[in-house]
Amino acid sequence: METIQSFRNLIEFAIEEEKRAQALYGRMAQSTQDPFVKSILEGLHEQEMQHEKKLLSLLSSIKT
Repeated sequence: METIQSFRNLIEFAIEEEKRAQALYGRMAQSTQDPFVKSILEGLHEQEMQHEKKLLSLLSSIKT
């Protein structure tokens, strides 16, 4: 049971890190004037959102 809780904690930590990365890339994309850089940052933001969704799915599948 302790191992499962530790794994849940790890996934929850990873989700928070994904959210932080999303916020960072979002702010950076909004602050740049360069269309190429903006496009890359928006793509990174989207990737982080997908990572979060996968982690949330994994978290919901963990039996406690």
